[in-house]
Amino acid sequence: QVHALGLSDMALRRTPTEFTVSMPLDTFVRRYAPVVDVSGDQLASVIVDRVAHANGWAMGQHYMLGTNNVFMTERVWRSIETPLRVYEKQRALACRHGRGDAGMLDALAQGDDNGELAPPQNMFNFGDNTDAASTAYGSEAESAGDFDPEADDFFSHDDADGDSDDDHKGDGRHDHSDDDSDSMSAVARNEKDTYNWAHGNFDGDYGHRQQAVAAECKGLVEEIDITPARRCWSRTTNTLTWLIPDWLIRCCGMKREDIRMAWREKVAICLIIVATWGFVLFFIIGLGLLMCPKQYVYNMDEVAVHTERSDAYVALRGRVYDITNFLNQEHGKSRGGASPEDMIMYSGQEVNASFPLALRAACPDLVPARDDPNWLMYLKSDIDTETAFPFIHRAGSLANSKEMMRQDFYHRHVLPKMRHFKVGDIVWDPKWIQSMHHRGGQYWRVINGEVFNLNPYFATRDAPENVDQKKWHFLHRLVESIFEDAGARDTDVTKYWRMLPLSKSVRAANYRCLKTLFYVGKVDTRHSFRCLFPNFLLLAAACLLMLVILIKFLASLQLSSRRKPQKHDKFVICQVPCYTEGESSLRRTIDSLATLGYDDKHRLLFIICDGNIVGSGNDRPTPRIVLDILGVDPKLDPPPRSFRSIGEGGQQHNMAKVYSGLYEYEGHVVPYLVVAKIGKPTEKSRPGNRGKRDSQMLLMHFLNRVHFEAPMSPLDLEIYHQMKNVIGVHPSLYEYLLMVDADTEVVPDSLTRLVACMVHDAKVIGICGETQLTNEDFSWTTMIQVYEYFISHHMAKAFESLFGSVTCLPGCFCMYRLRTARGMPLIISKNVVKDYSENHVDTLHKKNLLSLGEDRYLTTLMMKYFPQYKMTFTADAKCKTTAPDTWSVLLSQRRRWINSTVHNLVELVFLPEMCGFCCFSMRFVVFIDLFGTLTMPCTLFYLAYLAYLAISKIADIGYISLILIGAIYGLQAVIFVLKRQWQHIGWMIIYLLAYPLWSFFIPIYAFWHMDDFSWGNTRIVVGDDGKRQIFVKDEEPFDPDEIPMRTWAEYEGEIYKRQQQIQEMEAVAQAIDEFGNAGVRPVSRFTQIPGLDPAQQQLQRQQQTMSVYSQNPQTFNLPQMQQIQHPYSPAAYSAYFGSMANVATPSYNLMQVPQSSQMPSDDAIVSAISSILATTDLASVSMKQVRDELSRMFGVDMSSRREFINQTIQSMLQK
Repeated sequence: QVHALGLSDMALRRTPTEFTVSMPLDTFVRRYAPVVDVSGDQLASVIVDRVAHANGWAMGQHYMLGTNNVFMTERVWRSIETPLRVYEKQRALACRHGRGDAGMLDALAQGDDNGELAPPQNMFNFGDNTDAASTAYGSEAESAGDFDPEADDFFSHDDADGDSDDDHKGDGRHDHSDDDSDSMSAVARNEKDTYNWAHGNFDGDYGHRQQAVAAECKGLVEEIDITPARRCWSRTTNTLTWLIPDWLIRCCGMKREDIRMAWREKVAICLIIVATWGFVLFFIIGLGLLMCPKQYVYNMDEVAVHTERSDAYVALRGRVYDITNFLNQEHGKSRGGASPEDMIMYSGQEVNASFPLALRAACPDLVPARDDPNWLMYLKSDIDTETAFPFIHRAGSLANSKEMMRQDFYHRHVLPKMRHFKVGDIVWDPKWIQSMHHRGGQYWRVINGEVFNLNPYFATRDAPENVDQKKWHFLHRLVESIFEDAGARDTDVTKYWRMLPLSKSVRAANYRCLKTLFYVGKVDTRHSFRCLFPNFLLLAAACLLMLVILIKFLASLQLSSRRKPQKHDKFVICQVPCYTEGESSLRRTIDSLATLGYDDKHRLLFIICDGNIVGSGNDRPTPRIVLDILGVDPKLDPPPRSFRSIGEGGQQHNMAKVYSGLYEYEGHVVPYLVVAKIGKPTEKSRPGNRGKRDSQMLLMHFLNRVHFEAPMSPLDLEIYHQMKNVIGVHPSLYEYLLMVDADTEVVPDSLTRLVACMVHDAKVIGICGETQLTNEDFSWTTMIQVYEYFISHHMAKAFESLFGSVTCLPGCFCMYRLRTARGMPLIISKNVVKDYSENHVDTLHKKNLLSLGEDRYLTTLMMKYFPQYKMTFTADAKCKTTAPDTWSVLLSQRRRWINSTVHNLVELVFLPEMCGFCCFSMRFVVFIDLFGTLTMPCTLFYLAYLAYLAISKIADIGYISLILIGAIYGLQAVIFVLKRQWQHIGWMIIYLLAYPLWSFFIPIYAFWHMDDFSWGNTRIVVGDDGKRQIFVKDEEPFDPDEIPMRTWAEYEGEIYKRQQQIQEMEAVAQAIDEFGNAGVRPVSRFTQIPGLDPAQQQLQRQQQTMSVYSQNPQTFNLPQMQQIQHPYSPAAYSAYFGSMANVATPSYNLMQVPQSSQMPSDDAIVSAISSILATTDLASVSMKQVRDELSRMFGVDMSSRREFINQTIQSMLQK
């Protein structure tokens, strides 16, 4: 090994100077721009050389320049790195303390009172004394954390040959640990602004430095334009809540402006919701009462039904009296008393004839005493009807009764007593009155809505015995004229009454006479247009709702038998995000996915563990539980890979480990891939946890980059490698994405049915099945949810599926199409990925969309960007999940669901394209759902109102409402019967018993807690320029350059290059083995290789040497060679191939470099294939891997024999 690696030769040529740090030249310029002078447009190498000379660095002693990299000694690197840390820390303190532009400069120039911002001495005076520089910054370096130059790919040592490592450009940001929370790692670096810094010292042009510091502090702030819609809503919010001062909100503990704004938004939304309640209740109840106030009136048919002793009504001179209690009182003592049986005969009738009135008593102003001195003038009708009643209350007819002997008996005793029993007025149908006038020739007329019957007047006046007596013409002749019109006028003579040329006294006297003797009631307006209009509106709304309910009912009647779906060979990713679920839940989910009736080789279990967290009741972190279930060796520890997460500040930089293999369960062998998010080493609380949306985006970002062949993060490259080279399926072959929660069991045939539906209809891009409960009768909390789960799928989603617009595909069980048959991306499209990965969740609306209802919002985005496609539901695919079994958990869940539903439906309402038109459109259905969600509490109010009407009997119950309610639940009961789901009738009854909770308490709780979520450390301030300024407080900064991005082709090229290096080292070892060690100089890339012309070797060596050390060609001490390990050691493979050395792979290498040789014969190929298949696990090998193994065995590229090889493999497998 000593001779093979040329260690002795290197030892002879070793110099005292060791260059332990290397980095790309352009990265050096960007990284140290704040503390060194990098001005000018020269090449990076020229800038670095100028910086070196300015600071007294000697070529070959302190640093070396390569073609693309700069090499530095440890002391030189530390002398420039430490001031950068100090600068960043001081900038962070200045910005955090609000010192702004001049404040930081003054503190840096003069020192802070507490010494926090005091500038270090000799910050830029490096000179030749690197020891002094190191000593000067030793304490600062220790406080900022020990830098390990080998701890990051940025300080890689594989660039000694001078080749540019483009894959690591910009990857120069380290993770630092610092006991002080104010460390420089809490500041974001704005590279564009830092180029303008005046380097060298802090003296000089103060104005220039002031602008530079302002730019640096501005790097902590990200400005985002406010949309017109947001600006309008903010004004509306402030208008609705202007009575609540800011100081009062601050006193309640809301110190931050964004939290106060969110609280105001919540209050404004609640006010709008309450106003909506008021509108609905006014429309249902108030509008009718306003346009047609409650009338206590009865027609004679309605009076006629009150004839029972317990319910007796009578009509007297246009008024209705309830004599039920009057019947039981003593009455008529002067005539021996009247029993209840005697008086019950009057019930249900008009009793005017029982109380005859003398004309002189009724019309004292029109009938003088001289015309009737003895009070004997009565209307003819009263005399004729006296025989119909046994009791006649005629004034002056009963001598032993003082009351009846008085001529004012009716006005003085009857009316005051009966006033207490009055229940309303008699009303007459205007059409009937008109027919009596025009067709019957009767003297029925209407004045000011009051009905007068003058038939008795004209019958008495025109009687033969009274024709010549003027006293019977006691009404004014003009009054008589408006009644005697021979049917020529309208029945309503109000205008003629008002046109009579009568004095006020005469008019009043005639009116009193008419009202006393001839008044029979009022016009019945209960059926007028004014009173019927509110009912018509309610009826129209009810009919519309009934239509929707009917269509939902018909949509749910899928009575056809379940057909066995056709099996397909589409590749499906089964995504399972998990957080803190228990082992039993995770095992049930994984096992159910493993036992699906779908080809094992065409599905992949993709499990994402959201953080290295120990859940409540667990004894291990969630990733460890998942790996133990899958049977992963506990000793296997792959390296973490960086990727960009959804988070604030430094939380955007996340790390994860990738595991892959085969899961065997009940005869199934299913490939799996586990991504365990563990976070950066500096994360202490919930490391790696970024939420379910981030877990979804991890896979969506990866598939998006695969589709567009875009640069990938290290984690993406690792997943790509595991899928392609370990599992054996290229990522681009997957067509569908099945989303399943970690507490969901999928029925075995469900995936087959979902795929069959999508294959059958290429327009379907999203589909979900029915979710059932596994703990139906666990507690009363679960019992009240069973009916709601069933009906929400079989009616709501089935109805929406008719339009192809299911508004919510539940994240616990749904499937999306990744791309169309023509290759157009769908759920992995750039628009969907961009909107769904929104990182600035800084408003109440966004919080409810992306933090509470991410699954529903993903459906909303799919409908937004692909309106021409369908989102459907199938009842044949089923899954089982666990419902919340305690009230607190249920309340929290429904709060999230209700609020996310409201905000997502608002988004859907304003989508430009939705199928249908007007009231027959999906937009109308969405609006109805939104309106119904907001007004759920009104239902309980209205039901309480109906109950009050039923109990008080003050009005008739609205039959329309009863019919609507009966139709809603009656049709649902029919569904249960037709589907033979008898048990759901009982569950519906239980649900109705808990209806006040569902319709009143839970929605109100949800609306008021709409802003109840964590706001993190991001503060939003609205600037004067109308832009939102986002500040990240006490957060680690995020620099996108921390995560190197490269395409898979570049990654493969790098691996290919590294394999060439390994093959070269193998050739060296083989040469030593052939020629021996005696007198042979250890072979390296700079020594002679047997068989190669010495002149060519010398030229090649000079060219390679010059490419590495163009400034000092005589130096041959290669710093990276000090780190080279034995090519056959696991550590070397790990260094060259990354994770490929950490995962058990087949014996063949997909990246093997073919050697030139003759194409083998067919028999040789068949024999080799047979040998490979006999010694390989068929469940974990692909045809491509077999072909690559053949290429390695025969030393020739076998791609040209691809069809023959594939046919041979298939024939062998069939045998």
